[in-house]
Amino acid sequence: MKKVILSVTVLALAVVVFSACQEPKTNEQLLTQKKGWVLSKATSTPAYTNSNGLTDADLSKSWYYGDYACELNDILYFKSDADGKRTVLASSCDGNIKQRETLGKWSFEKEDVDEILLKFRLPFFDEDEEDIVTVTDLDEKSFEFTYRWTPDPEEGTIYTFRMTYVLGK
Repeated sequence: MKKVILSVTVLALAVVVFSACQEPKTNEQLLTQKKGWVLSKATSTPAYTNSNGLTDADLSKSWYYGDYACELNDILYFKSDADGKRTVLASSCDGNIKQRETLGKWSFEKEDVDEILLKFRLPFFDEDEEDIVTVTDLDEKSFEFTYRWTPDPEEGTIYTFRMTYVLGK
């Protein structure tokens, strides 16, 4: 009986020691997970008026409907391989991947304890340039960022969009 208890204790200790030795994943490893990221929530402060005339702070309900509803199924991939660092958007309106579009390059502009700045082309804007966003959450299951946008500098309204993505399936 003592041998069984000793064996179980040694095995449990080995599991604890081995799991404690694993290095935490880097931001790049978290961002470039193979399953990609699917938009789960989008908000705007102040409330944003879209091209259909709807004003709402919860863009998940007002912006992503009708013509844009399909975008809720899109998968955003951050790739880092022999072809470089690039973002790829996979559209899957009917559940099947129909189109993969390379949006452009991505890079971390700043990575420290206090702030992570990520530069990439946002999939929900029709601009061809990369923007810098502030990453507010990045772990194995979720990725969230804020993006500040001033559509008309003379008017002065600054919109802050908060986009939350979850790991694809």
